[in-house]
Amino acid sequence: MARPYTRYPCGIYGPRNLARRNARRVKNERLVRARGEMTDVPPPLSPGQQQLFSFYSPSLEAGEYSVGVKQTLKSPSTIDEPFEIPETGAPQLFDVVAPRYSLPDGAVHSSFPPQGYGALAKTLPHVVLSDPHLAWARGASDSPALEDPEYTRSKVPWLAMLVFTQNELTLSAAQLSTVFSSTSLEGSAQQTQTLTVNIPVADVQNIHSTISPISGVTPDPLDDSNADIVMVPSALFTELFTSYHADGLQVPDQSGPDVARYKYLAHVRDINTLGMADAGVEDNGVFGIVVSHRTGPLSNTQPRPVVAHLVSIEGVESDYMKRQWPIANDTKFVALASLYSWNFITLPEGSFDMETTFVNLGTTPAGLNLLRVPETTLSSIDASTPVGARMKSRLEDGYTLTKYRTALGEETAALYRSPFTPTLVPYPVLPPKPKLRSCWLSDSGIDLQIMDPAVGIMDITYSVAWQLGKALAVADPHFTTALGRLRTDIYSGGLERARTAILRERGMYMTRSDIADDLSETLRRLNTLHKNTNGLHRQGGSMADRWQRPRQPMSSLSYYSPEVQDLFHEHALQVGMNLTLSCDGDGTQRYDELNSASSANWMIVIKWVLDKMYLYSVPAQYLTTDPSHLPSESLRFFHVDRNWTDALVDGALSLGNHLSGPDNVRVVIHKMIEDFLFPPPSDQEEVVAPPPQFPVYGFLLHSCAVTQYPDLKVSVELAGVTQQMSPIIRHENLDTVRGIMLCLLDHAPGNPGLASVTFTQPPHQQSFIAGAELDSQHIKTSYKRIYTASNLAPNPLPWKAVEWFREANNDATPPPPPPSPKFVFKWGLDPDPEVRTLLLVPWAADVNNILNYYGEDGGIYKDLYPNSAMAGIQLNNPIYRLTISTPQPDKGKGQSFERTVVASLPPVMKAQIAAKEVETTVSPSILPLPTKESSISRATTVTKRPPPSVRVGSGFELGMGHGYPRYTPPHYQRVVANLDRPFPISRSIHNSDSESPEGGSLGGGPVVPPTFKYMVRPVDNDPTKDGIPAGTSIPQDLVFRVAMTDPGTDGFHLEQLVILLQLAVKPGDEKYCLLAGPTYTGPGPFMTSNVRFFVQAQIQPPSDSDPYTYLALSVQARSTRGWAEQGMYNDLTFILPVCDIAPSSPSQTFPLKITPSYNGRTPVEQTDYYAIKIQNASN
Repeated sequence: MARPYTRYPCGIYGPRNLARRNARRVKNERLVRARGEMTDVPPPLSPGQQQLFSFYSPSLEAGEYSVGVKQTLKSPSTIDEPFEIPETGAPQLFDVVAPRYSLPDGAVHSSFPPQGYGALAKTLPHVVLSDPHLAWARGASDSPALEDPEYTRSKVPWLAMLVFTQNELTLSAAQLSTVFSSTSLEGSAQQTQTLTVNIPVADVQNIHSTISPISGVTPDPLDDSNADIVMVPSALFTELFTSYHADGLQVPDQSGPDVARYKYLAHVRDINTLGMADAGVEDNGVFGIVVSHRTGPLSNTQPRPVVAHLVSIEGVESDYMKRQWPIANDTKFVALASLYSWNFITLPEGSFDMETTFVNLGTTPAGLNLLRVPETTLSSIDASTPVGARMKSRLEDGYTLTKYRTALGEETAALYRSPFTPTLVPYPVLPPKPKLRSCWLSDSGIDLQIMDPAVGIMDITYSVAWQLGKALAVADPHFTTALGRLRTDIYSGGLERARTAILRERGMYMTRSDIADDLSETLRRLNTLHKNTNGLHRQGGSMADRWQRPRQPMSSLSYYSPEVQDLFHEHALQVGMNLTLSCDGDGTQRYDELNSASSANWMIVIKWVLDKMYLYSVPAQYLTTDPSHLPSESLRFFHVDRNWTDALVDGALSLGNHLSGPDNVRVVIHKMIEDFLFPPPSDQEEVVAPPPQFPVYGFLLHSCAVTQYPDLKVSVELAGVTQQMSPIIRHENLDTVRGIMLCLLDHAPGNPGLASVTFTQPPHQQSFIAGAELDSQHIKTSYKRIYTASNLAPNPLPWKAVEWFREANNDATPPPPPPSPKFVFKWGLDPDPEVRTLLLVPWAADVNNILNYYGEDGGIYKDLYPNSAMAGIQLNNPIYRLTISTPQPDKGKGQSFERTVVASLPPVMKAQIAAKEVETTVSPSILPLPTKESSISRATTVTKRPPPSVRVGSGFELGMGHGYPRYTPPHYQRVVANLDRPFPISRSIHNSDSESPEGGSLGGGPVVPPTFKYMVRPVDNDPTKDGIPAGTSIPQDLVFRVAMTDPGTDGFHLEQLVILLQLAVKPGDEKYCLLAGPTYTGPGPFMTSNVRFFVQAQIQPPSDSDPYTYLALSVQARSTRGWAEQGMYNDLTFILPVCDIAPSSPSQTFPLKITPSYNGRTPVEQTDYYAIKIQNASN
């Protein structure tokens, strides 16, 4: 995701940006104290604060401008008559460019609800724009006028967010061929999945029975040649651009379309991004927000798909559109340019909400737990035998079993785990190795394997980590090049120094300075050489023997000589320490990533090593070794095993060794890294950055909350920590689509240490709602306390709440209450168009009046004019917060945090839900109900966690957690099912308004749909014992074979095929259910061979027509058209892994409900009682 727009770029990016930015702040504070220097000014907003702007228009809107120069000369003699130089040049023309018919990549930071997800019908969809100027980059209206007092308070954006149902925008094949017959799309016009039509801009005016604001704007050569348009029914367009008075009544004799309401639907938020995964790459971010004022269908009892469009309203108030107003009866459509669109689902009341998600995440053991197999799996293991007890303890430590092929090619089982461990692993796991100066080095990783004597299975954790480090290093050419050069510098420098020391000790080596210093003594001795013959010949000899002295024995000075080996490490270490210095200043400061390095190779190597200590670019299968460790809607805490990262780093540093024997150069590099992480005391500590941080604790979050709020804010509170450290050192969304967030911390629970972790909706991604309550008959507005005065303590209690009721409808039973005298919401009298819009002009005036009335006495609020900033706060959905805290034992205050000592997770954690400005309706068994007097509820649940079990010295010491890639069986893949992500099955199953196909078969005979044969069997089905084994408590991988037996007649284009399996939710349902339990907890289904389709699993709740709960398995086409042609779906077989089979008899039958949906045809549900067969236990 692109970096957000910011007024204060931080300049530090990458996986370790949080820790490095904190180090820069600490270093700046030290420089201020020592020298009075400041190199980095922090943004004005503190963590948790945001600033709202009604608009954020650029200095110049898009268009053509001219610039000219006029020069006036003044002098003391001509002060009364200044001289103007005549204009000699023509004005210079220039264009200000801005998007018009399409948005650049990265322009939309996020949208809510996300693509394919659901939200309550009262939700107002919105988009977050990365560029805060974008919504006002073009002009959409001339009002308010320059002399209007509201001119500086509000401005109409050129972008508007609108929501439509499928029926409102869908064009039939006949309409497509007729409406676009005079354009270049004649005979080829098609609608996309979001019901847009891509058409050349010049062709828009040629569309039949259609007008468009595009025809009312001046073309620009720089504009896009094509545009995506939506065909809005003219009656609905009229409702969306009608003027209303402040009393809620329509303005009579309106002269043209009015866009005044849309000035309240766009605003800008400047926020502090601390604790956010995506936006947190900068210290502050400025985002544009565009909100819809139209909701989804309000009377639906089933989920309904809708489409949201970010449209351009430029030209709506043009002279061309005014001439078309009121729209003539023969004009059926108004074409609006759509710049961004997506599909989502509106849910009935009582469906998913953020409060329920947070409550579930804070509940143990399903939501909040340690990163390992589920508690149900652990409790099902027979620990009565030594082997069973040992295997249970291994699973509690985060291990899993995998296939392993030995060096001889034999296949066996092995134990392995990830670097994220549920129990604390001692560090270092092995005692120091004196001969290698406290470093354990490996040349292949094989010697890092550990045999568990209790179960006779090899633990390959360390070995896999070492191999992974080597593989990651080989894949990075920049690192391998820098490592090779660094090795050469250390080797050659250390070898030269060692040789020099040996020769100097023998008196055979002198430097130039030594020779210069000794020159005077040399000359003196030469002058006395003929007088003093001592030493020139042996005792008793003569001067004739002076040339016959014995030759000194030659000694080897190669790297492998014993003398060099004894001195190499010491001198190589000196060379290495010099390479870790900075070239800034006097060259004695250590390199800390915030100054300039004296060695570019060391800078690259240490950056790569630190990134890997943060587990950056480590494949996901190494972090979570089994899907059951991180199920959907779960929060899993873990310790980070430093031994694992050490093995990974050692594997990487093993590259580039071209010498036999011990790798002394690698030992030196390990020492350089150790001194970088734990620098020795220095007299320059006040001007250098603090030591780098590295992870010791963290959590993985797998929830739809991450998908819906990619910048879900995480706040960490520490206890008893005096040093200035960043508590969160890596915060990243590993997979936004699946909703997986990783957060690494520098502190473990304890005192000093981690006190609490809080999850909050981010300020710029908070959802919006039309009212506290909204249905097909009434709307309720709860007026929030908004402040125009500063330095006031916030009060989340609302001022009051007011309800408005729909217009009288005599056909309703029972009839609703009489309508209120003023209106702020329009439902619409007719089902077509169903307006469902918030009347912004009367609504904003009403909210502003209430705020002025209650806030005037205390000076809380005073503003004569409503604006979009006020509307943005009022429309915000209540914010929920999940707090997970640990009780801290009293160990005194002011204690420093020791990096090498980590505490295990306490047995008790608290999950707290705080809902602002809304009453919660959670069950009393989970949360206490709020009082009637207060609209704020604070709820706390205490969740007990199993005490950590650190096992050291019990047969063998635990190896490091690893993350070995599982050898995947041919029938299984590691896919985590997201059962909370809905897919539009209800559209096909419950669509009674689908058009019948036009025409039949080619021969005019009956239309026959394709037929399929269905069979459900286990993967390892034995023909001699055909059927599914039941009651064995062993999970089964089920194969759903779907094979076409008769293609039928032509023209059947398959959209999806839905298979329903009833779930045993209520007592008495067991006899109809194949699966045990009220839900499916496996990793999710997947196709076996037909990659043109994909399969999803979802829990389908009861409905008015069907009181049972089902597991819906939807096989859908991978196609932009949304369907697949005949011949592409001959085989739709898929596998549903890890199914718990309920006890049953062979004679028992299970209904399998199947609904194939074909494009343009009404779905027909089928039931197969013979597809599922239970194995006969007597066979």
